[in-house]
This record gives sequence, C-alpha cells and structure tokens, in this order.
Amino acid sequence: MTLGPSGRRREPLYVLPMALALVLAAFLGGALGLVWQASGLGQGEPAQAQAEATP
Repeated sequence: MTLGPSGRRREPLYVLPMALALVLAAFLGGALGLVWQASGLGQGEPAQAQAEATP
C-alpha cells in the first residue's frame, strides 16, 4: 500500500460552481413557484367538491 501520491492527476471537484448552481436553481424554483401561485393556475376546485357537484 503506497502512502504517497499515486501519479494520477487529481480532478478538481468544482465545489464553488456547484454551490452557485444550487443557489441559482433554488432561487429560480422559488421564483417560478411564486409566479405559478400568483397566476392562479394551480387553483381549482378540490376533487371532493367536484365529485359532489356531478349528478
């Protein structure tokens, strides 16, 4: 078992770009959720009220 470097090139983890992408995705997801809620697209009658209204 070697304790030193293996000779392979270590690939960078790109932690900062991944963190920025996560923050951007969370911000865009929240903004789209607010737009969806404000537009009223998700507002329909509940399923039970629709079932009772049908003859």
